[in-house]
Amino acid sequence: MSAAILEAERTLPYAARDLCKLVGDVRAYPSFIPWLKSLRIIAEAPRGEGWEGVAEAVVGWRMITEKFSTRVVCAPEAGEVTVSLVRGPFRALDNRWTFQDVGEGAHVRFWISYEFRNPLLQQLLNQHKREAQARIMGAFEAEARRRLVPSDAP
Repeated sequence: MSAAILEAERTLPYAARDLCKLVGDVRAYPSFIPWLKSLRIIAEAPRGEGWEGVAEAVVGWRMITEKFSTRVVCAPEAGEVTVSLVRGPFRALDNRWTFQDVGEGAHVRFWISYEFRNPLLQQLLNQHKREAQARIMGAFEAEARRRLVPSDAP
């Protein structure tokens, strides 16, 4: 079985740097990301305006619970957050968010490629990937509305 890919793009009324910092604020994820039960930072170091480090997450959906660790690099000056697998139930996991100022807001692109070691889990998630994509992007959009000031605000 091959890797599944989820992609989404939006133009949102916020500054690219602010959106990048919001996505890079992984500590806040359990409060607004669907299926995320917990997240803790194992190691971190400052990097420019952002940070890099390792985060350990526990996700759950229905009767399934999995724990995995990822390397996170948040680089607001470059307009991107990247996430790669350290260990867990995946054969592969790569995630990239990019942010670019456009007009009165920012163009946001979300891309993730994942492949579970367990083919049944991969198949189950493949069947629900459109729903997952919509819920993930929707969660970040709602959090941006809650925490950020639109670019065109006085």
